[in-house]
Amino acid sequence: MPVETTSSFSRLTRKPYATNADVEVELLMRIFMGHRRTVCNCHLCAINCRFIPGYLLPEDLDRIATYLGYSELLEFGQKNLLASPGAIVIKDGRLCRIRTLVPARNDSGWCRFFDGNLCTIHSVAPFGCAFFDSHQEQSGSNAISAKGLQIIAGLWQDQPRSLYCQIWNDLHRRGMRAPAPEECRNKMKEQNWKK
Repeated sequence: MPVETTSSFSRLTRKPYATNADVEVELLMRIFMGHRRTVCNCHLCAINCRFIPGYLLPEDLDRIATYLGYSELLEFGQKNLLASPGAIVIKDGRLCRIRTLVPARNDSGWCRFFDGNLCTIHSVAPFGCAFFDSHQEQSGSNAISAKGLQIIAGLWQDQPRSLYCQIWNDLHRRGMRAPAPEECRNKMKEQNWKK
């Protein structure tokens, strides 16, 4: 589903929502390991914005921070992100977590970039939002997510002093932590939202 046109402005960024063909073309051009980003912003896809905001890849940090007008990524992280314990995966025959950065939550518990109707940063949405929607097959979503998580796991293993890891550690140390993804999914199920 294409991005709907609107003349509304985001209350958060004071920038217009995606409104023209140029932005839509840019959205469609974003590709990750052969997968095109999704552009759907229907009600079903917005359910995740209310319960389980998508995780960021390292390249999302600069893209979103620049869009929001930040020049310092640590400041951007402190004001807009949370340290998530991350997904549970099996590595070497045992369960472990891949720690991720996720958008902070507003007072309703929703993604801070979701205004109740649309994503205010849709054109630069984090990887965990941009490449997933409610219309995908679960197996396809899992395969794309696994590729993203491999990148982050590689950072923690090979570059634990990377900016991504530094921001996660800073947020965690400050107590700025997201609930675990499985807690978010359980809350979604309790409130009878389909996913």
